[in-house]
Amino acid sequence: MISLNDRVRPHADVVDTELAEQETVLLHLTTKLYFSLNPTGSRIWKGLKRQHPLEAISRQLQDEFDVDAEQAAASVVSLVTELEREGLVVVLTAAE
Repeated sequence: MISLNDRVRPHADVVDTELAEQETVLLHLTTKLYFSLNPTGSRIWKGLKRQHPLEAISRQLQDEFDVDAEQAAASVVSLVTELEREGLVVVLTAAE
């Protein structure tokens, strides 16, 4: 189970494109999976690409979207869990 203490990065075979209205689409080049992110998901994805800790991404959501800590954490964990399930991100081990 994903937690805010985990380190996560985008899968090497995933490319992204930002569209209008702050939407981002992801494409896994190997599996051909197409995934669309809303503005909140796009902010989380940008943080993952910059290899920010999940806790820092959660704090950024709190600042940018004026949500409480619990809601921001739940959003980050929920999306990252789904992205991992779809093979779009990799959870890093301590050695990575």
